[in-house]
Formats: sequence, C-alpha cells, structure tokens
Amino acid sequence: MHKKKYLKELKNFEKNGWALIKNTFNKNEIKSIKDLIINFLKKEIKKENNDKRAINFVSKKKNNINDINSFHELSNSKEIKKLANSYKIQTIAKIFLKSKPEFRCCELFAKPAKMGLPSPAHQDNFYWGVKGSNALTIWVALEKSNKNNGSVFYFDGSHKFGVLNHKASFAKGSSQKISNTKFLKRFKISQPNLNPGDILIHHSLVVHGSSKNNSSLSRKGWTIQFKDKYANYDFDQIKKYEKSLQNQIEYR
Repeated sequence: MHKKKYLKELKNFEKNGWALIKNTFNKNEIKSIKDLIINFLKKEIKKENNDKRAINFVSKKKNNINDINSFHELSNSKEIKKLANSYKIQTIAKIFLKSKPEFRCCELFAKPAKMGLPSPAHQDNFYWGVKGSNALTIWVALEKSNKNNGSVFYFDGSHKFGVLNHKASFAKGSSQKISNTKFLKRFKISQPNLNPGDILIHHSLVVHGSSKNNSSLSRKGWTIQFKDKYANYDFDQIKKYEKSLQNQIEYR
C-alpha cells in the first residue's frame, strides 16, 4: 500500500478531520474479527466484577452480550491486539499520521438494536492528552452503519481549533461533551454511511459523536487508536479527565 493510493482520502482528512476508505476488509476478514471479539467478550462478561470503566451496558443486565453498548479494553486480547497492529492497519496509520504510529488501544462500540446509546459531541484528545494532538482513530465497520442505526457524525474542520472545553456528559462510554455548543454551529455536519469492511479515519481533535439506535439493526464498530510515537502525553490533562470520569462512575 502506497501513499499515492490515499491522496483523495488524505486531502479529506486534512480538510475535514476525517476520511472514509471503502472495502478495506473483505467479508471473511470482518467475520473473523467479529468472531474474535464476540468470543473474547463472552469470557469477559462472565467475570463477577465487571469494570464499570471497561464495559457499559444498555440495561441493568450484566451478563447479556447483546446488551453491551461499549467495551474499552479489547487490547487485553492478544489476538485482537495483533490484528490491530497488522501491517495493513499500521500502514494506514503511518500514512495519515505522517509519522511512525504507536498503538494506544482498541475498543468496541456495539450500539445494540433499538437500545444503542448516543454519544455526545466530543474530541478524542480531550481524553487522551497527546501533546501536539497528532493522533487518530481507525473506525472499522463490522456491520452497516447509517443515520438510522446511529452512525458517527463529524463537525467538518473542527480539528483545526485545538482542544476545546468539555464538561461531564454522564453518558456511558463517552463521559465528556463539548461545552460551547454554539461554537459548533459554524461547522457543516457529515454523517457517512458504511458497509462492513469500510473504515473511517478521524483526527484526535475532530468533534464527533453519534445518535441513539432506534432501529432493528445493531451497529458494531471496532476502533483502533494510534498516536505519533514521538509525541508525549500531557499528564495534567489526563488527570483532569480521569477525575471527571471517576466522579461520573461513582454517580452511576
């Protein structure tokens, strides 16, 4: 895979803060990824004390895999972590970061049918605290994703304004939201449709979120985070976020 292959997508990424690449994975690859994730979650869900930070459910049922809205520690699976660091994914991350990528973690955002929870507008790097913000998420569609079942929406170009002020959202799986919603009105909102195997790549500063899923179809997305290997972390920012998150978990 060569940089020239993604010139159009790179242009969109630089302009809007996100890009869509079609057919990155074939049907068999997607099935293998889904099977790996589901089998791992079946083991995790049996643990008596599920980490409130690691896993979020749409209901009070803590042992039903179909009620999982998000799971944030997929990289605890050696097989899934190996996939996340495959040559294909590492190459894409390198091209869009324009630097050597360093793997952070990977997560599942399942958004179950008729019950999937919304994710308020936020920036990833408010959570991550990467200095310089040269970091990104690769969002792999494991199922169809559209407006009806809660696809990701982006505020085009919002990545050009640095880390914005956030406040506690009390939303499971996405505990922060942009404070100044009036500021967001200046941006065009895009909400791309995805088929299984398509991927989104979004900048750590682009404001994004998703609506709840009222449809009869679930919307599973596997996300993989990378940062510039040579970028350090802002531990004061991370501490600020962690304090807010802990307060929200205790409130729940």
